[in-house]
Amino acid sequence: MISLRKAMEEQREELLRSALDCCRGVVAAIAENGARVCPPVADTFQTNLVALCERLTAATAPLDLSRTEQDIGRELEGWGTRASEYYRRKASEIRDVMLAMTEAAKAVGERDERYRAQFVEVSARLRQIGDLEDLARIRQVVRVSADDIRLSVERMVEDGRRSVARLQLQLAAYERRLEDAERASLLDALTGLLNRTGMEREIAARIAAERCFCLVVLDLNGFKRVNDTHGHTAGDAILRAFATELKSQFRTLDPAGRWGGDEFVVALDCPLDEARSRMNRVRKWALGEYPLPGAGRVTVGAAIGIAEWTHGCTAEALFTAADRAMYADKKARYVL
Repeated sequence: MISLRKAMEEQREELLRSALDCCRGVVAAIAENGARVCPPVADTFQTNLVALCERLTAATAPLDLSRTEQDIGRELEGWGTRASEYYRRKASEIRDVMLAMTEAAKAVGERDERYRAQFVEVSARLRQIGDLEDLARIRQVVRVSADDIRLSVERMVEDGRRSVARLQLQLAAYERRLEDAERASLLDALTGLLNRTGMEREIAARIAAERCFCLVVLDLNGFKRVNDTHGHTAGDAILRAFATELKSQFRTLDPAGRWGGDEFVVALDCPLDEARSRMNRVRKWALGEYPLPGAGRVTVGAAIGIAEWTHGCTAEALFTAADRAMYADKKARYVL
């Protein structure tokens, strides 16, 4: 009987663990794909959801499970609100461009209608020539009509030039706004580095150009303890500070980005040996102690993986190779 009860308890615990693993997997997938759907408003969305997933364990009390469920719901609701507002703004910008073009077309139509009336008047005047017998009067009508036509054409040209100039100014302003919005959509809101979409574009461009480059993956070690011990506000401050130091170690043309959570990616336009040398400098200057907001310091370490692109290698395969090298470095330097 005791063995049966024990077997049932073990089965129940196994079912609970499986259910929690499934739940964590679903939430993690939502976090990853949600961040990819609308990167400009992802902020710490993915990091926060992953942190909430890690709170789901078999030892978690029912009350804590309920609180975690509520926190996940609030995080998803907040992301949905930010994403909706972002796309609403994008739609508004496109609407403004269309309105500007509509107004320009309307102005052209009104101008053409105004000059059409003037040409009708000139045409009617010229038709009267056949009824005139006075040559001087005919000459005067022709001269006046010719002057009217010339002035109307000149005004049409000038009006057209002004209309086109206004339209060009409006479109240039909207184009700048759209370019600014596009640039912002490729940046990580927390660190100011490129986000995952921005880095994917940089990598794809290098592969398309068949340029020699290396992909570097950095994964901060033990960063979860920073959030758990000092809070997410302190964790965000450390991520921003590390991102600033990381970017300062590279040239302006070397794109660096936050892939998600505490994982960073850099593309270096150089062979593998040079990339390794440069990342050794990163270990020396970008890793180490960082001040916490308020007081105290925390040590930031990272596992680093480097992979060199070779002809025919896809972006996915390249990242897999760099990721594998990063985990080998983590295993060699740190206790997993």
